[in-house]
Amino acid sequence: MRRNLDDSGFLLLETLIAFVIAALALVVLYRAAFDGAASIAVSRHETEALERAQSRLAVLRVMAPAHRYVHTGADGNGFFFRETTTRLAAPHDAALVPVRVSVTETWGAQRRGVTLTSIVAVPGG
Repeated sequence: MRRNLDDSGFLLLETLIAFVIAALALVVLYRAAFDGAASIAVSRHETEALERAQSRLAVLRVMAPAHRYVHTGADGNGFFFRETTTRLAAPHDAALVPVRVSVTETWGAQRRGVTLTSIVAVPGG
């Protein structure tokens, strides 16, 4: 009984091609897993920044001055904040004047961030 050499299994070239395909598949899977993990981290930071900004905006809405105000600083855990108030147009003798209040929370080397803005009425003056 003679065996044909062509039917004896994979050749070296076929084996190398199989390894290249497997390596490419592993690279794609690794990249997908890495991108997924990075997206989760960004989402967590955005959620925390949003919670911090909502808290600061709530305080600023109650205590907003009727004049231009800017306050910046570190907010802990790698976050930085910027609070601003800007008086909007209103008659000089108005009892209440509109003020735009804004809070920005940023983080990371790329300075990603979220900004929340609201308009409140404060006593004129």
